[in-house]
Amino acid sequence: MTTAASLYSRYQRLGFFALALAGLFAGWWDTVIHIATIVWRDDTYSHGLLVPPITLWLIWRRVSEGGMPPARLFLPAFILIMGATLLWMLGRAMEAGVLEHFALVGAVQSLVLLAFGPAVYRQILFPMLFLFLVIPFGGALVGPLQNITAKSVIWALGILGVPYQADGVLIELSSGLYEVARACAGIKFLFTSMVCGVLLCHLALASWWRRAVMLVVAFLVPILANAIRVLSTLLIAEATDQSFAKDVDHVVYGWGFLSVVLLILIGIAYRFSDREDWGNEPVGESQPKQAMPMLGANGLVAVTFAMLLPILSGFWMHQPSEVVQQCKVADVQVPTCDACGFRPLPRFDNVGYVAYEAADAEFLHLYRAGGNRVTVYGALFQPDRPEHRVIQGLEKGLQNDWVVLTGAPTKNTAVNGLPFEETVLWRSERKVLLWRAYFASGSFHAGSLPTKLALGKARLFGGDATAAALIFSVNMDDGIETARERLTKFLSTFSADRFLWSQLNEAEGHAICAE
Repeated sequence: MTTAASLYSRYQRLGFFALALAGLFAGWWDTVIHIATIVWRDDTYSHGLLVPPITLWLIWRRVSEGGMPPARLFLPAFILIMGATLLWMLGRAMEAGVLEHFALVGAVQSLVLLAFGPAVYRQILFPMLFLFLVIPFGGALVGPLQNITAKSVIWALGILGVPYQADGVLIELSSGLYEVARACAGIKFLFTSMVCGVLLCHLALASWWRRAVMLVVAFLVPILANAIRVLSTLLIAEATDQSFAKDVDHVVYGWGFLSVVLLILIGIAYRFSDREDWGNEPVGESQPKQAMPMLGANGLVAVTFAMLLPILSGFWMHQPSEVVQQCKVADVQVPTCDACGFRPLPRFDNVGYVAYEAADAEFLHLYRAGGNRVTVYGALFQPDRPEHRVIQGLEKGLQNDWVVLTGAPTKNTAVNGLPFEETVLWRSERKVLLWRAYFASGSFHAGSLPTKLALGKARLFGGDATAAALIFSVNMDDGIETARERLTKFLSTFSADRFLWSQLNEAEGHAICAE
């Protein structure tokens, strides 16, 4: 084969791969934009901005070193593309963005494997797997990191002899009350450190035990550094004032501690590097240059289908943005009872703790039993759809300066077989216990995952995706156990389904607006 023919074959293969990649991005464009928006706007995942260019740089370095095997069409990779498509459709139906993101990056891997073959993929294995780090996931670590940071700081305050009182992530010093908030969890430190640690393992370390130690260090150093940062901020606030300590934390500790963490990791990798030349992967024996075969008829058909499959799945799962026609639902009547001890109260302002965004219907009922008040809030989504989701973080809809108290001794519970999620809110010296349940596809669900599964099944098979959320709350003036007893008594008197819209109870999983 002539040199010109070899170049033509190479550019033909690259061109068809680019077309297949363009088809993937076009079909799943909403997912591409979703990832890009998160990593661009959310500092927690800002490391994702660097992952794609680093991946391309690593691939270019490996290819420029030579010794690459010839590219070969690998038709079994089409099965992986189909699997990624099914995963994307499942994530789309369940509104599980992380599944869509994994499916997108997995489809990119499958396209590379299809167009260039396993031999080439093995040579660029690390940069291809490194691309998965662009996915913005791991937000569930914020709560545990808050608790670890708070407990570490409390332990250090005790060692230093600083007087304090603590309750979960709340720490009271003589200068005031402080919360180890979500922003103080150090999640950005951890993610950036881990990405840097993974990259340094590839560039500087060859032995697996050194790599394992490096990853452990990359995990522990930012957690320790963040605890020192929070402790220092509290000590500065104790010696000066809160506003000065906040300015120091944002300006000095914010970027300063992150830089220190990264410098520590680079220094450790440099000190214990077992490679003579950083970043050069062993390429094995040099292979004679071989002409890259052209894509034959089978290859063209496979690449064409690989391009069309995401586009077709994107059309299939497309969710129109036009306004959904909704039916009118009757207001939820206030359940009452005789001599049960719970007396309905008229609604007045500034009594709610949380309100869902973009609910199609909602209510707030108040009850009094003795000197205690029980609040019942409901939100209806008919149907659950983009910009109108029943699955929402409580932080998003908190009202009247209430805050979720991370680290509180919460537990999920059930009353008369109905499951509830438990959350504690606090504001100043007050605390409130919340129990939340979801209703979808004709039954109650505890937690977002079972609810998403029920709604995803309804969307995939043409069922009704109407959903509702119910939140029952009571003050915690006498402790969390007493508050649980009060909510249990209330829900034993008034079952949760009595606070559902009547159409939901009558529909039994079918569309509530059906003729």
